[in-house]
Amino acid sequence: MIKKTKINTNEIKIKLVTISIMFMVTILSFFFAEKLERFFGFSETYLKKQVSANKIKEADYEVDYLDVGQGNSAFIRLPDGKTAIIDGGDIVYSSKVVETLKSHGVKSVDYMIATHADTDHIGGLLAVLDNFEVKNIYRPFQISGSGESFETFVINESEDLEEVYLDYVQSTNNRSKISRVTSSIYAEFIDKIYDETYFENGAKKFSKVTVFYDGLKIDGANYSFEFFAPFVREDAIPLETITENTYGYATLGYGATDSNGSSAIFLFSCYGETFFFSGDAAFTNNSLNAENLHFLEKDFLESLSAIEREKLSKVSVLIVGHHGSKYSTSRELFDLLCPSFIVISVGEGNNFGHPHEEVLERIDNIENFEKENLLRTDELGNINFSSVEGSLKFSYEKFDENERLTLSWIEFALIVFIVFGYIVVFIKPKKTKRI
Repeated sequence: MIKKTKINTNEIKIKLVTISIMFMVTILSFFFAEKLERFFGFSETYLKKQVSANKIKEADYEVDYLDVGQGNSAFIRLPDGKTAIIDGGDIVYSSKVVETLKSHGVKSVDYMIATHADTDHIGGLLAVLDNFEVKNIYRPFQISGSGESFETFVINESEDLEEVYLDYVQSTNNRSKISRVTSSIYAEFIDKIYDETYFENGAKKFSKVTVFYDGLKIDGANYSFEFFAPFVREDAIPLETITENTYGYATLGYGATDSNGSSAIFLFSCYGETFFFSGDAAFTNNSLNAENLHFLEKDFLESLSAIEREKLSKVSVLIVGHHGSKYSTSRELFDLLCPSFIVISVGEGNNFGHPHEEVLERIDNIENFEKENLLRTDELGNINFSSVEGSLKFSYEKFDENERLTLSWIEFALIVFIVFGYIVVFIKPKKTKRI
C-alpha cells in the first residue's frame, strides 16, 4: 500500500508570498542602486596595474587626469601643498576619485571646481564632499530645482540663487537662457556645498561658494587659475550683495536645457606651464541653423583680446572638450592653443562614438604636433603630468576593469535573493518533539 503525502497548502502559500515580496523588494532596490551602494559602502574599486614609469615623487606639482570612463575628473597637487579637484566623473567612480586623493595624503581640498551640472562631471564630487573638508567651491550659474517650465519650476530649497533667478525670470526677456537643472545628482550637489564646513585655527567655517565667471582669477604661490568663460551678464551685480552664501556674478547661458553652455573655460598656470580646461563647451551643434546661433566656445574665441590670445598660445596640455565630441574643440581652438600634449577623457567602447573621427582629424592637422603626445584615458588609464625643475614629464597607470574588489549593489541583491529564496523553498524547519 502506497502512503500518500499530505500537501500543506498553507505552507506553500506562505512560501509563495514570501518569495513574491522578496522579489519585489529586490527589483525595487535596483532603482535605488546608486544611493544604496553609497549608503552601504559598495563600490566598483578597480585593481591597479602600472604600465608606465612611476610618478615623480619629488615633483614641484602634478596634474592627474583620472580615468573615470565617459566623464571628466582631474586632481592637482599645487606647489604650496594645497590641492584642487576639477570635476569628479560619474557617481560610479566616486571611490576611485576618493582613493586617488587619499593616496596623495589629502586631508582637505582647497579648491573644488565643478565645470557644469552634468552627472558625468559632478557625480564623484559628492563623495569628495563626504570624505574631505572642502574650503572653496566654484559652481556654475545653473539653478537646481524641478519642473518643466519657468511657470512650474520649483527651486531646490538649498539653492542660494533663488532670488537672483526669480529676478531674472520676472524682469528680463532672455530668461530662457538661464540654465535650469532638474537632476537629483545636481540637487544633492547643491545641498552638500551649502552645508559644507571646514575647520581653520580651531574655528568652524562654512565653505565659500562662488559662481565662476569671465575675469575670475585664483592666485597662489607660483600658480593661478584664470577663467575666460562663461560671460557675466550685462545687468549682473555682485551676487554677495543679494545672496547669503554665494559670491561671483550671474552669467550668460545658452538655453534653459543647455547645460554645456554654462561650462567653465579656464587656464591653470604653474611655473610657466599651462593646462587648458573647457568642460563640455561647444562651438556648434547639428541644427540646420547652427551658423546663426551662439555657442560658448565660439563666443569665447571671439571675445579674446590680443593679450589673452598671447597668454593662451602654445599651452602645455589641452584636455579636449566634451570627451571628443565633434561639436567641441574646433580647429580654431586647436590653432590658438597649439598644445604640446592633448588629453582625451573618454570611456572605452562608449555609445557616443567619442572621440569623433573629425576631432582626431583636427588633431592630425595641428602643425608640429607629435602624435605620440595624444593621450587617451580609455587606452592609458590615469594620465599624470609632473614638473621637476621646469621639465614637464608624463606617466600613466592603467586599471584592470575586469577585476573588481567589491560587488555592485545589483550583484549583491541577486545573491541575497537566490540564497534566501533557496532557504525558503527547500529548507524546512525541524519540528520540536513535545514531551
